Amino acid sequence: AFPTDLKVNAATRSFTVDLLLLFLAAAIFMVVEGRRHGIRFVWAYIVGGAAIAISVTFPLFLLVRELRLADADAAKLSVLDTALLALMTLGTVAAVVWVDVL
Repeated sequence: AFPTDLKVNAATRSFTVDLLLLFLAAAIFMVVEGRRHGIRFVWAYIVGGAAIAISVTFPLFLLVRELRLADADAAKLSVLDTALLALMTLGTVAAVVWVDVL
């Protein structure tokens, strides 16, 4: 019943959409910064954020990022990263529409 409960009233819909958009922003930040600073397994943080909680994996990512800042060398996003971020964005938009419209 949890997915249905996420859109019971205006307050739960607003909260759900807010969390989805925050998750998307954090994911984009993690991929961009992860590639820039050479952080390995950046997508594991994102999957972990969805499976466990973004409130656990995002601070963990920030800790790893801080440790890598001194060794950072600029790197571009790969085609795979760009495609996965685009798919994630589309999925988030679909979830927002599901919560707010359907």
